[in-house]
Amino acid sequence: MRDIIMRGIEEGAFPGAVVCVSRHGDPIFFEAHGAAETENNERPMSIDTRFDLGSLTQVVATLPAVLRTVQMGKLSLVEPIARFLPEFATGVDRHAKGQITAFHLLTHTSGLPEWGPYFLYSRGIKAYLRALAEQPLEAAPGEKVIRSDLGYMLLGFALERIWERSLDEVCERLVFGPLELYQTCFAGTDGLPPELCAATEVGNEHENKRCQAIADPVHFPWRGNTICGEAHDGNAFYGLDGMSGHSGLFSTAGDLSRYAEIWVRKGVYKRERFLDATLVALATACHGISTGQGHGFGWMMSGTDGKPTAPSKSFGYTSFTGTSVWCEPLTKTTSVVLTNRMHPQATEEKWNWCEAFHRRVFVE
Repeated sequence: MRDIIMRGIEEGAFPGAVVCVSRHGDPIFFEAHGAAETENNERPMSIDTRFDLGSLTQVVATLPAVLRTVQMGKLSLVEPIARFLPEFATGVDRHAKGQITAFHLLTHTSGLPEWGPYFLYSRGIKAYLRALAEQPLEAAPGEKVIRSDLGYMLLGFALERIWERSLDEVCERLVFGPLELYQTCFAGTDGLPPELCAATEVGNEHENKRCQAIADPVHFPWRGNTICGEAHDGNAFYGLDGMSGHSGLFSTAGDLSRYAEIWVRKGVYKRERFLDATLVALATACHGISTGQGHGFGWMMSGTDGKPTAPSKSFGYTSFTGTSVWCEPLTKTTSVVLTNRMHPQATEEKWNWCEAFHRRVFVE
């Protein structure tokens, strides 16, 4: 595993990585290699370096918070999300949006598109809900899988309405506190101390280019500095005060390894029930396939795309920022791979590298 990591650094897939592989809750490989930042302020990686989890936020913060809310009887998976967010079902496709449930949002079957640069003209939840109300659906609810940031964004809004607290407070009370994830939090508008974090992109070139194809972002105040300790995602950072149900969470390999453990132990943490076993089974079952990839509640299912990178009963998630969590319940093996592959600019090599690493952990 160490050789594969060093090869990834040498080949330019990422400047640095922190990897924690555990079996039955005990780390069998926990190492940091390479640099946390290379531009202007070169710093070595450490095992306590915090990473921008990007869309991994969806399964580390939003998913467990939603499931715990269901357990407490404050939300049903099958009731319309418009019960809590009535503004959402007032514009385009209002009738169909009125039928979208938490189950649809969790499984990416709501029909909402993948992404939208709402941050170019919206600030705050109310403005985002108005924009989402006018966003046409790409499919009828339940028709097909479209991996959508917007669905988990809505789940985050719903959690805030249900609990009458900010999303970071909800997740701290329901997830991070009970699981003792003391190095896991949303960066918020003030950000985290840069010296604690792995750097991501220099500037927001990736999203800037995406926006140029569908909007005119020339006069938008894009960040030009090295992004470090702030959410890389534009909707989270510019539009939603640094935290959203789809992105904005920071964490360490140690915390994520502890979190992954509850999924291979069917919802149990320190011999106490954290998540209902039936909800765990439902969350890790395949509810639809998109481009050959099976999807549960946020989780990606292994063995559905024909690639022998992990056992068929395993599941996990790999985010665009270069972070990954993978769980194999049969042998109770978990793999947390955190890289700063966006730094100083995004690379495509990381995806192939991650597949090779997972093969080494789970298959070879």
